[in-house]
Amino acid sequence: MKRYKLDFSFFLLLGLISLSPKQHYILKLLFCLLIHELGHLVFIFLFRYKIKELRLSVFGFFLSLDHTREVFIKDLFIYSGGILLNLICFLFIPDETIKKMSLILICFNSLPVYPLDGFNIGKTLISYCIPYRLALNCISIISMICGAGIFLYTLFMKLDLFILLNAGYLFILSIIYYFKKDILYQKFLLEKNIYPYSYPIKTISFRDSLSKSLYKYHTIQMKIGNKIISQEELIQTKAFSMTKK
Repeated sequence: MKRYKLDFSFFLLLGLISLSPKQHYILKLLFCLLIHELGHLVFIFLFRYKIKELRLSVFGFFLSLDHTREVFIKDLFIYSGGILLNLICFLFIPDETIKKMSLILICFNSLPVYPLDGFNIGKTLISYCIPYRLALNCISIISMICGAGIFLYTLFMKLDLFILLNAGYLFILSIIYYFKKDILYQKFLLEKNIYPYSYPIKTISFRDSLSKSLYKYHTIQMKIGNKIISQEELIQTKAFSMTKK
């Protein structure tokens, strides 16, 4: 691991714990959060992914992984690991408070809002099915819409201030992600060229832009008439632009 960071929201959480009269319940919540993050780490170390950065926040770990050799099924298990361990706690730990908190964490982390697990699971599934540029556009819009919906719901229902602050923070993060999606895609293109990796081959029909055709978990080959052109040949062909929108 190269860098460790503490998000400001983590200090906010510590402050709320120290001031709260319900520290017993909050400590059980922290236990459930720890179990959740262990679920991710188990699969990360099992699949030998490298962690480039780890940031601790009120939502748990923000992990930046080495994405030079991503595999679809491994990514799916890594992003689902926290939910899976919370589900095990819910099913097998008899403490009713831990059961309730585990269920809440399962439901909350399943939301398709950045940076929650539901967002990463959704992005992984969508990226497997459609080109990565389109996948980023789809999941970022879904995240913003869901983030706005959650924030408005907490606002109109006049829920606890801590819940409202977290909902607002999630919404802000989803907006930031939406405006970062083009930068993230350019980084993806660079990694695709710098770190070539053998992915399953996917044959697609001719498209006018290579940048709109690249998949995250596939190496494409394009069919033009009766001829098949490999991804490497397409990238080297001047007729296609890697940055064309």
